[in-house]
Amino acid sequence: MPPLRLSLCIIFLALLHTSLNAQTTLLPFTLEDPQGIWRLAPSERELNQGIRLVARIAPQIGPVRLLVFNYTAPLGVPLTLEEFADLIRGQIIVLPISQLTLKTENHLDHDGLTQNFECVSEGAKIRCSLFVYADDRDYWAFLEVTPPNSTTASPFQALKKAKPAPAGAVALQPFRVHEDAITSFPISLRVARNPNSDSVSHLVVTEVPPNSSTELAGVKEGDEILSLDSRAITTFKGSISRQSELGKLLIDRRPGATLEIEIISRGETQPRRVTLVAGQTSNFLRRW
Repeated sequence: MPPLRLSLCIIFLALLHTSLNAQTTLLPFTLEDPQGIWRLAPSERELNQGIRLVARIAPQIGPVRLLVFNYTAPLGVPLTLEEFADLIRGQIIVLPISQLTLKTENHLDHDGLTQNFECVSEGAKIRCSLFVYADDRDYWAFLEVTPPNSTTASPFQALKKAKPAPAGAVALQPFRVHEDAITSFPISLRVARNPNSDSVSHLVVTEVPPNSSTELAGVKEGDEILSLDSRAITTFKGSISRQSELGKLLIDRRPGATLEIEIISRGETQPRRVTLVAGQTSNFLRRW
């Protein structure tokens, strides 16, 4: 194995002892690379401390240059960005680091923290950059590794913020649904699954149509839904179809049908209950 590739393997030794599962996390970015320099490999590996490796970005030929991690903080457990960055480094980097610097930056329309540092392996200095930000309880980390004498631009420059799901549509990834699926309620959702139990891990509001009954009820983008009709979302199976339990609550509901949801907003410690009212039939389907 070439020395550089071996060095990168040493840095990410912690990742080599975890099993690879199907992708279950919706990525907050897209790869826009007209020149075809980079390739994106979504994947999910469960690491220690609840950290998930959700994507790897590498040149068409060569080792991985950017790793993307996701972490969902428990309710009521505050975590600063610097603490999260230290957590990521402690779990991933197994070599001593030096020249550590910190600065605040904005990437993907999020204010965050960047840690720049160096690792030395077999006499070669490997530059690393770790950018972290928080989106409510969702924490994201982008660890970029720059090999010695590299002239390739940063893969981070090819990342763009992902667009939210259209209003009224269920965010279907990572679920594959052969039929159209659109909520009967004016709300867009992001559904994430627990890979260990195949149940829903969290349900987050991604868009609320202006002047809709959902907006009037006080529901906002970024709110996390804790229960549907008094049933905890973690008790639903992590699959969506018209015949699934989750689908039966959200899809093909008659106009005027109601759905009670328990939500918690950013910065709040107590959840609250609101009632959504269906306002359209399934005749207006959107291909996803």
